[in-house]
Amino acid sequence: MKPKRLYFALPLILIFSTLGLFGQDALEWVGGFSSSELSLTDETENQDTVYYLWQLESLKKNISPRYIRYLDVESYLETNRLLKRGILFSYNGLRDESVEICGNFSHWECLPMKRNKYGIYYLVVEPNLIAPDYQDDPVYEYKFRVNGLLTFDSENIDKVEDGSGSFLSRFILERKDTNRQITTTVLEDSNSEEIDLRTVRFQMYLPNAEVVSLVGNFNDWNPEHDFLKKERNGIFYLEKKLLPGEYHYQFIVDGDFQIDTYNPTTNVKVDTNESVSSIVVPTRELALEKKD
Repeated sequence: MKPKRLYFALPLILIFSTLGLFGQDALEWVGGFSSSELSLTDETENQDTVYYLWQLESLKKNISPRYIRYLDVESYLETNRLLKRGILFSYNGLRDESVEICGNFSHWECLPMKRNKYGIYYLVVEPNLIAPDYQDDPVYEYKFRVNGLLTFDSENIDKVEDGSGSFLSRFILERKDTNRQITTTVLEDSNSEEIDLRTVRFQMYLPNAEVVSLVGNFNDWNPEHDFLKKERNGIFYLEKKLLPGEYHYQFIVDGDFQIDTYNPTTNVKVDTNESVSSIVVPTRELALEKKD
C-alpha cells in the first residue's frame, strides 16, 4: 500500500496546489472553518461549500439532511474521483449500538451508517432518483432503523404520515449541481410498469452532444437500435424494459464509444477488451399499484 500512496502523492499535490488547498487557504476554501473539528449547523449550510471527509467524520451534532460537496482523498487513490457530491444524513446515536438508513433511494434496503467518536452516525448518499415527470425535484423518503426499530428523523421538519401511525421523513433535492453526475438508474415506478419487467432509464449529461445511441448485451450491441432523446437541460435519456439481471452497455456519443461516466461499476468486454458500464436490474420486491 505504501508504494501506491507515494505513486499518487505528486498528482494530489498538484491538484491541491491548483485549487489552493493548503494551509489556511484550504480551510477557507472548504467553508472558512479553522477548527480541526467541525460542528455543522443549518447556519453553515451552503451549496457552494466544499468539505473535507474528515470534517464529516468530526460532526458533533446531527443535522437535517442537506446536499453537499466534499473531498475524499482516500477514495481518490482507488477511483480517481476527488470531488464527490451527495446528500448527508446524520443521527445522534451516542447510546445506540447500530443505526441504519432505509429509503426509496435504496429500494428501502437499510444501509449501515458510520459512527464517529462523538456518537453521530452519518452517511452520504449519491443522488440517484428521478422525479416521475422528470421535471419536478426528486423526493427522497427515508427512515432510520435504530437498534432494529424504525423511526423518523427528528431533526427534519419535512415528514409525511406513513399509513401505520408514524411518519416518513423527506428531503427534496433541488436541481442545482446534480445534472453532471446523472447516471443510469432503475426506476421504482413509471406510467407503464409491468409485473416481470423493470424500467431502466439510461441517461447522461451531454449538453454539447448531437447524437447519442445506446449499445449493450440487451440489443446485441447494435448502434442503430436505441437512440436517446435530448432534454433542454442537456440530458440524453432512453427508457427500456428489461428483465431482472446484469447488463453491460456503452453510449455512442457523436460516433465515439463512451462508458457511463458516473456509474462506478465497470467490466471488460471480452471480445474487444473495451471497458463497459454495468448495471444490475433487481427483481421487483413490492407489488405494483393499480393506476387510475
